[in-house]
Amino acid sequence: MAAAKKTKTDKKTAPQDSGSTGADLDIARKIWLAGVGAYGRAFTEATASAEKLAQSATEAFDQLVAKGEVIEDEVRDRIAKAPAGKKVVSLVGDLTKSSKERRAALEERIGKVRKSLTETFAPYNLAALGEAVQALTTQVEALTGEVAALKAEKASKKTAAKTDEAA
Repeated sequence: MAAAKKTKTDKKTAPQDSGSTGADLDIARKIWLAGVGAYGRAFTEATASAEKLAQSATEAFDQLVAKGEVIEDEVRDRIAKAPAGKKVVSLVGDLTKSSKERRAALEERIGKVRKSLTETFAPYNLAALGEAVQALTTQVEALTGEVAALKAEKASKKTAAKTDEAA
């Protein structure tokens, strides 16, 4: 029994005596695991905080919308009850209508200006010019190939005619 205990303690001390590589690996692994654990903990806490913030922002927005609706209803009631309330409602309606008409007219004018500018600067459209240049380059290369083929054909006919004359 004493011998068995002695061998167990010998086994534990043996790696430390031979450079402590087993203990070093165990410590390195624990450091690695601690880093992974810290990352996991930080991620979990950040996720929880972000969710909590998003939820509170949504709740705050909903509360503000509800409060705004209540105030809007109160203002409309007060205007309707006021002696000049109908006139104010009429003026607001007229202003809303005229502002929509003005906006439509403005958008129409902007559309005309855009069209005019597009037509004016169409010759300077770099993308279109680039495509046109590329198409012309392709045509020039094709024609250059045809010219070279014709020259080669003509040269071969000349050499054939010279060989026929010499014979």
